[in-house]
Amino acid sequence: MSVDWSLDGDWLVRAAGHGEWRTVADRTLDESGWQKTATPGRWWHDPGLGGESAVLYRRRFDLSPDLESQLGSGANPDERWWFVVNGLCELGHLWLDGTYLGDLSGRHTEHAFEITDLLTRDGEHLAAVEASHGTVRVPQSADGNVHILRTGPARIERVRALVIEASFDRAVLRVAATVDSSGTHHGEVTTTVLPIDDPDAGWSKDPTRQVAMLGDGLAHSEPVLARGRNELEWLVALERPSLWWPAGMGDQEQYCIDIDIAIDGRSSHAVRLPTGIRTVSIRRGSVAVNGEPHPAGLDALEVVEHELSHPSAYEAANGDGRLLCQHVTLDPSVFTGAERGLRALAAKAAAAAADHAGHHPSIAAWQPVQPSGGRRRAPWIRPWADRTIRHAMRSADPTRPLRFGSGPSRLAVSPAGRTWRARRSQPTPARRQ
Repeated sequence: MSVDWSLDGDWLVRAAGHGEWRTVADRTLDESGWQKTATPGRWWHDPGLGGESAVLYRRRFDLSPDLESQLGSGANPDERWWFVVNGLCELGHLWLDGTYLGDLSGRHTEHAFEITDLLTRDGEHLAAVEASHGTVRVPQSADGNVHILRTGPARIERVRALVIEASFDRAVLRVAATVDSSGTHHGEVTTTVLPIDDPDAGWSKDPTRQVAMLGDGLAHSEPVLARGRNELEWLVALERPSLWWPAGMGDQEQYCIDIDIAIDGRSSHAVRLPTGIRTVSIRRGSVAVNGEPHPAGLDALEVVEHELSHPSAYEAANGDGRLLCQHVTLDPSVFTGAERGLRALAAKAAAAAADHAGHHPSIAAWQPVQPSGGRRRAPWIRPWADRTIRHAMRSADPTRPLRFGSGPSRLAVSPAGRTWRARRSQPTPARRQ
């Protein structure tokens, strides 16, 4: 079973001077001019750092006695240890004990680096980060999370869960996951989709692995995992589901998706995602949820104009029954290479959005946008970039419509790919009343 150990609290921070990233991981660095902060990721709220575009973080820590004993016992040689960072910065770099682990590009991408060999060293450890917020400061109350994770031979690296069919009789969810394996293993992937308040929800946290019989809302597969990253995809069917509805149209019934991967009958890693069973479509200026038109039409959509939010913001919207139109930004001004390079950037942005928020029922539509201002771009780049991000979002999440533009004139794309142009706001002709 996996074990999580948080590294919140007791971080040191200061503004990053020119070239100082080269020494941030030095154990002998003088820390007398640094100030304390609870957790990395929102330095513009720390005293004196509001105008800084980049900062340096350091944190010294000792493993808890329990983790030290588990690490040193050698009882399970297949155990793997990870340094995991969420929501820290848009751009950054991470070191542990002077060893460079990797870059932290993307605030809403989980960054995990295997540190099994590094943690075998006794004594105090030192984590160091160079962090930059890029062009966006996300207005959210909870941000950075840094922790050490212990898993078995296989770790679930990312999960995307989408509702592809929903009715009173049946629902179908498509789940895709990337699994990092330490070698060739016969795995067991078990997935349950249960009401969030069901006493059996969260079974994957049970070390005895007492799992209900296969059936409604439960899927089981036994893939052969190769060393490195493995891309898996499967369907989960749910009979007679309780549907999620926006406020005013019904109850906000919610489910949780538990995914567990086991090696040799022992759980290696498990993750959980909240979700709701519903479908959304936009056609001719109207919004339909589970096939029922929303009385407010397009006005029911709340446009989230900033970047992807913290999961707690979407969970609150799920419970309130709100419908969100989430911006997904692709900035072509940072790109000067061939067309395939822009396609790769768009695919990465779309995948990050679908992985981060695709399972939340409150996300009703995506809105691909390009940031205003900044460096001037050639006139032909904007429509080219629009088409590229549009195609990437459809590939990453074909279950949701896309919304373009703002104000009374909008272009909506249905999940099936058909397009309609919404009429500009004007009196309705008498013949259509």
